[in-house]
Amino acid sequence: MDDSEWAAFADMLPTSFGKKKKNTVHVANFDKTKRKDVEPSVAPVKATEPARAKQSGENSTKEAEDELQGDQADDTKEKSETDDESDSESDSGSDTETLGLEPPISHEVTLKDHTRSVSALALDPAGARLLSGGYDYDVKLWDFAGMNQSFRPFRSFQPFGDYQLHDLQYSLSGDSFLAISGAWYPMLYDREGKPKYKDGFMKGDPYIRDLRHTAGHVAPLTGVQWHPLHRENFATSSQDGTVRVWNIDQPRKQKDVIMFKSKERGGRSPATALSYTHDAALLAAAYQDGTIQLWDPKGPFVRPSVAIPEAHQKQSETSSLLFSKDNRTLVSRGGDDTVKVWDIRNAKQPVNVQHQLDIVHPVTNVIFSPDERLILTGTACPKDKGVGKLVMMDRNTLEIQRTMHIGPSSVVKVLWHPRINQIVTGSANGDIHVFYNPELSHRGVKMAVSKQPKKRAVDDFEINRPIINPHALPMYREERVKSRKRKQKKLREDPVSSHRPDLPVGKHGVGGRIAHGQQHATLKHLNKDTRRDEDPRAALLKYANAPKDDDMSWVSAAYNETQPEAIWNTDPEEEDLPKKKKKKGLFDIK
Repeated sequence: MDDSEWAAFADMLPTSFGKKKKNTVHVANFDKTKRKDVEPSVAPVKATEPARAKQSGENSTKEAEDELQGDQADDTKEKSETDDESDSESDSGSDTETLGLEPPISHEVTLKDHTRSVSALALDPAGARLLSGGYDYDVKLWDFAGMNQSFRPFRSFQPFGDYQLHDLQYSLSGDSFLAISGAWYPMLYDREGKPKYKDGFMKGDPYIRDLRHTAGHVAPLTGVQWHPLHRENFATSSQDGTVRVWNIDQPRKQKDVIMFKSKERGGRSPATALSYTHDAALLAAAYQDGTIQLWDPKGPFVRPSVAIPEAHQKQSETSSLLFSKDNRTLVSRGGDDTVKVWDIRNAKQPVNVQHQLDIVHPVTNVIFSPDERLILTGTACPKDKGVGKLVMMDRNTLEIQRTMHIGPSSVVKVLWHPRINQIVTGSANGDIHVFYNPELSHRGVKMAVSKQPKKRAVDDFEINRPIINPHALPMYREERVKSRKRKQKKLREDPVSSHRPDLPVGKHGVGGRIAHGQQHATLKHLNKDTRRDEDPRAALLKYANAPKDDDMSWVSAAYNETQPEAIWNTDPEEEDLPKKKKKKGLFDIK
């Protein structure tokens, strides 16, 4: 046998014993979601040595691998000689070094189910479920493992009625999530979207001037965040100017209240955003008067630990605050179209500022990349004019490294999950874009894209041939009794056949009938009928006691001509007989 015959024979033989596992991952489906404009508009982000080693190790020769291993050994030697700050950063970023700095943006999936702006996004710690909320008042739950290529949520509900969603936050364990809106109270839900408390957390008394003495917020909420260390605590900010710390087991009253006295008129300024440091040593809050205040969560809340008086423009809403893992760097997204980086050890001036980042929505956020070398945020554009962009900036210099065109509407929310290495954005037109790379990303939306389409059943196929149904021929039809429903309905509408009574006459007479005008109805009620007040027995006895010649004796007079003459008995013997007693009647007279 030649080689071709052996190959054909080998194909007939089994390659292994036992039941074969079906391949549920279809790589060909990834090509359908590949983006065309993957080239960066400014400059590509340089990859680290571990990332280059991973990307080049698959296609490089053995000599190249040895060379890279030598470079990595030199790098580790240099890292051992650096200071404690670089060591802490390398330890915290050890989980994300394998992902590299190259953003996973080669492929894109669009989730379309919202009808208005997507103002809230959240991914659970495992990256298996996505939460989305918007200005259409809906919260939608997406399960990547159970989702097919139709990309539909498995549940949708309205937690606050007609209040727009402002933020969603998964707990540290992912078993529950918090939701805030334009209402004055937060809501706590379990993983399946069932509320723990029907009426939410407590509402405060708006008539108390000192809001430290009331049990809850009295104005719409603007921000929420879980405590980084204690899973049962979370903090909220509100337009009433307070920041409150809650315990999930005590919904009737907050745990702590932080009241900031502003220098503006009235002494009160709305709080627009908040954020904890990763070690929970500080709690930062941004206010509408342009200041950022950093508080010690342990109290007392008399004055802030760190104050940044003119962080952003006054009367603009600072939409987002974010701390880095070193707990010293603070990033703020201002309503004055800027992103600023602060060092809280010397917060008099920002370290770096990036201008001309348009913002329209007061919930636009800013995030770090998993290795914290990039800062990401979205930009706004007029409706149906321009393009919404996702901007990636260098953390140290805030220089724009890459700009992505997302769609013809503003980019409001951005997420970059470190575990699945996928980027999620929410736009003002209701679209949710999920970006991934088949080689660098893990699970997440890849599970839905790689699923094999459902096989068509036999009944799904349509055959173009005549359908033979002999029982439809006239000779096989049985005479069925016609329904009398239509006939009865027609007779019912006929006034003559249905013997409909005469309709009431209006103001004018019809058909010889005199109308009952207002004067006639008034006179009718003037003549009072007193027969109900008269005794019927006395009225009948009045006729019985009347004399024969009187006009009241009309009964006897009517029968005078027809009644025979009375013949009286004159036999004396019968007069002695005892008379039978007769029962007295109604008209008998004593």
